[in-house]
Amino acid sequence: MTTQKTIIEIKNNAVSKLKEGGIFSSEAIAETDILLNFVFGVAKKDIILNPEKVLEAEKLETFNSLINRRIKEKIPVQYLTNEAFFMGEEFYVDENVLIPRPETEILVEEVLKLVSKNNAKIIDIGTGSGCIACMIAKNLEAASIFASDISEKALKIAELNAERLGVKDKITFINSDIFENIDDNENFDVIVSNPPYISILEKQNLQSEVVLHEPHLALFAEDNKGIFFYEKLAFQAKDRLNKNGYLAVEIGIYQADDVVKIFENAHFKEIQIIKDFNNIERVVIGKLIMSS
Repeated sequence: MTTQKTIIEIKNNAVSKLKEGGIFSSEAIAETDILLNFVFGVAKKDIILNPEKVLEAEKLETFNSLINRRIKEKIPVQYLTNEAFFMGEEFYVDENVLIPRPETEILVEEVLKLVSKNNAKIIDIGTGSGCIACMIAKNLEAASIFASDISEKALKIAELNAERLGVKDKITFINSDIFENIDDNENFDVIVSNPPYISILEKQNLQSEVVLHEPHLALFAEDNKGIFFYEKLAFQAKDRLNKNGYLAVEIGIYQADDVVKIFENAHFKEIQIIKDFNNIERVVIGKLIMSS
């Protein structure tokens, strides 16, 4: 028979186990709160206001199993729950797509600033979970949104998320390696991408959770500097943008100078670098200015 336990007892025990398993204290607390909500439906206010509340004993085994898997298998908590939040919305995620990061919200916000007309045509290259395309679609009601990915499994997840957020009818999903399967007659006002930008040399420095569980196709570039995809994308993008169209990409740490040079070589102008909340150069935007 399972002994009944209170919210605070279960939380403290889980946090201790996670910390012993090598997870930083702040992460252990946050992840425990997520799993408490996922398994028991306990909100943060319940933890604060009613810590002595006794939780259902029959659910404790499930909760402890998830905690143990988090420690032993190094599975990110978002994959355990199949839930990740991005710009205030909940997205389904599994190991076929990257877990959306807060840094990528900056990319979406910058793209929204670029669009001056309601009927803009925008494509998200390497859409993954669809978080970029979905949030652009939610914020630009009259825009025409395309989302492509080389992975069919990722594309199905992006479609699922678009349906859950009520924007599936506004997005055209295409299984494609960059522009390979996209109609030659389709040109865009904005091309946006959060591409694979981690070099193989950096792989050894990544957290086990990332290397073991997140899709390598979406993580790693095919060169030692992590800039291979930017070069490929920039030189294809200049032939697929409308006059005064924009290319906007997320970049990794220390990649800004190289990506700016790639944009310049592809004849983009008015190149901007936007920093994230940690003062790290995170987004590069270039404008394709064509002569009349």
